[in-house]
Amino acid sequence: MAWDEWEQLKTDAVVRRQNQMRLDGAGGGATGGADDLRTNGSGKAAAVKALRGDIRHGTDKAGRHTEEGSASVARAFSGWAFGSALGDAQNEWEQQVENLKGRLASDQAALEQTKQDFKDIDHGVKSQVAQIHTEPVPRHEV
Repeated sequence: MAWDEWEQLKTDAVVRRQNQMRLDGAGGGATGGADDLRTNGSGKAAAVKALRGDIRHGTDKAGRHTEEGSASVARAFSGWAFGSALGDAQNEWEQQVENLKGRLASDQAALEQTKQDFKDIDHGVKSQVAQIHTEPVPRHEV
């Protein structure tokens, strides 16, 4: 292994280590992180809206578009190997479109669930904090 290649590998390893996820402690501390854990609710809402509207609708439209043209070409070449191969390709395309639609639906559901999960956690923490007694306990001397 050449010396330059070794130096490049070491540099790449340092960059990968710096880009890994790390958990930041409260108050900034030694890790230099933010004081609060935050979530981007508006970003999740925008992603859900895009999935619900344009993305999933566009996926359906794209899937149907190729179906119409490919089916007529496959019929025209039905006696040829090309026609059979095109039919197989179209079947694979339809399966991939269905897989993608399922994945998009799962992503949408996960984003919606995450929003609710954060709300539930916030309410749970609020409830636990509300149960903490902040008044000093009177001392009894014996």
